[in-house]
Amino acid sequence: MVVALCSCLTEGWGQFCGQNHSERISQIHKTADVLAGDKPNLVVTGSSSIRMWPDLDAVFPQHDVVNAGFGGSCFSDLWKLRDTLIYALHPDVLVIYEGDNDLSDRVNPDSILWHASLLLDEVGRRLPLTRVVVIAPKPSIARRHLSQEYISLNQRLRALAMDQGASWVNFWDAQHHPDGLLREDLFVQDGLHLNREGYAVWVDELRQQVPWLNPSK
Repeated sequence: MVVALCSCLTEGWGQFCGQNHSERISQIHKTADVLAGDKPNLVVTGSSSIRMWPDLDAVFPQHDVVNAGFGGSCFSDLWKLRDTLIYALHPDVLVIYEGDNDLSDRVNPDSILWHASLLLDEVGRRLPLTRVVVIAPKPSIARRHLSQEYISLNQRLRALAMDQGASWVNFWDAQHHPDGLLREDLFVQDGLHLNREGYAVWVDELRQQVPWLNPSK
């Protein structure tokens, strides 16, 4: 199912969406070119929360891992760059993280869902054997004022991902204390990006929510 295009599609572009990512894309392909190729290929793509994720080889030891994160990106960017950041990398498993910058850039949620829908629908048709995982946009200190918008978007993204047969992962609860307060100890100084403890929480939660990606299973 492709979400209908809304009249707000072009609203809300700002400092994140639509950047030039050519230098980063070149780095991604240089890294991918030297992989041994003796394991299934896992491509993790999306914005800077992906690009900065450390030790992905250890997180997914049963795969050849390509970190195809490109900082400052939005769903519209991944859609435009899908040939070079997805199809050219031949993923057996594809992990997607977008939507975080979109909301901060004031992109209308209908536009976000439209690009996500286009992408997941096409990936399902062009890569029918590829297993897809969609990660929900995370909570953060810097964007706490947008929390309700993130929660609303994540509900809609989850429905879309499930409809397309993708696995859905949401770290929202794991990044909060039982009383509902955000765990500020999981972030670096900018209040937006995760520190190593934050990523450790992601890894533990990912392995619980998507058991087939857990190397111990």
